[in-house]
Amino acid sequence: MSKEQIIKQGFLVKQGNLVKNWKKRWFVISGSILSYYKSKNGKFPKGLIPLTHGITVEHAKKRRKKWVFAITIPQQRTFYISAESEEERDEWVRVIQNTVKVLKTDKVSLKNFQLISVIGRGTYGKVMLVKKKDTKEVYAMKSLQKGMLADHQQISHTMSERNVLMRVEHPFLVGLQYSFQSAEKLYMVLDYVPGGELFTRISDEGRLSNKSTQLYAAEILLALDHLHKMDVIYRDLKPENILLDKGGHIKITDFGLVKTDLNKKFGGKTNTFCGTPEYLAPEIILDIPYNETIDWWSLGILLYEMLVGTPPYYSEDHEETFELILRAKLKIPFYVEDDARDLISSLLNRNPEKRLGIKGVEEIKQHSFFSDLDWQKVYNKEYKPEFIPTIEDITDVGNFDEEFTEEKVEDSLVQVSVIGKVDQKVFEGFTYIGKIEGIGVMND
Repeated sequence: MSKEQIIKQGFLVKQGNLVKNWKKRWFVISGSILSYYKSKNGKFPKGLIPLTHGITVEHAKKRRKKWVFAITIPQQRTFYISAESEEERDEWVRVIQNTVKVLKTDKVSLKNFQLISVIGRGTYGKVMLVKKKDTKEVYAMKSLQKGMLADHQQISHTMSERNVLMRVEHPFLVGLQYSFQSAEKLYMVLDYVPGGELFTRISDEGRLSNKSTQLYAAEILLALDHLHKMDVIYRDLKPENILLDKGGHIKITDFGLVKTDLNKKFGGKTNTFCGTPEYLAPEIILDIPYNETIDWWSLGILLYEMLVGTPPYYSEDHEETFELILRAKLKIPFYVEDDARDLISSLLNRNPEKRLGIKGVEEIKQHSFFSDLDWQKVYNKEYKPEFIPTIEDITDVGNFDEEFTEEKVEDSLVQVSVIGKVDQKVFEGFTYIGKIEGIGVMND
């Protein structure tokens, strides 16, 4: 549960979103979130209700329940919750309303940050190193143009990214500190990870040692497992999305392709075609409903790339890459050690039902490649990486590509004509202030 001060907590009964039955849940108000758990001691929440100033909370009537109140998130969903007495219901409503009033006066905007340097750029915006003016804390700020997101039908992906980032707090996952918006753009203020990309490390070294690969893979494995336990599929594992912190440990970033609302018609699977070609699992290419085991395939590709220097299946032509993934024989160079060779082969099984990890993360953790690791020590960052990035100070951007860092740092303007085409209602509830652990909107 959240490490922030708990404002109020207790058992309430909530109506389900898909199946309209009522379930007893443990509710906690902490920071800007009302989260609910299956039990009082639940480690992972069943969902959240963000207490942003756009929500409404009011008494409601339900035929089968008496002391009901409704919390409505505009354009998204209404939560119906029942208390055991009129007094208890009124107390919850009062506390929620007061929490919303406090948050309304605690807004964050671009003017609260000093722009220091550009450190990355994508299709829909860029990433800048920024410093919060009052606390002097340094962050990575991701800005996305609403018009481009709308034109490329990326709004739902972006909202999913923000929701997952809100929920995660893990040593090997980049976290969200703030999110806010203007008429033109969305902004996400993230942990700054100054060591640069794993991609750069592989490029500079040619290929990595067995020891470095083992530790990176172990940390990535724990991060992916954490997401999977939250019913999240990552779907975009590649060296460009793995950063190194000041101690040389990894942090996974860029959650733009995560999948959270798994299709129950497919037995908790999805069939969206997305990802980077050379890391795609065969079932994605074949349009077969898939689950989190696609992340284990991508881990196998990444293991190969760290040890060899290039992905096992690659062509400049995407269609040829897909053909290689589906049919080419896996060729592992002679210098790759036997344990690593076996792990790669087991993860790159084209049959997802026989792929290592289908029975759970433990069968990967127990593989002989990781036999000399203590997993609690991995989680606690007690193993020292072979490579420690050179970082001069907290605003050092020397480990990022000069193509970006030499750009003029500014929040670029967006044409007024583009702004007018954006339906602002779809971005309601985007604002987020403060770190909340392990919570997010789910259907329960």
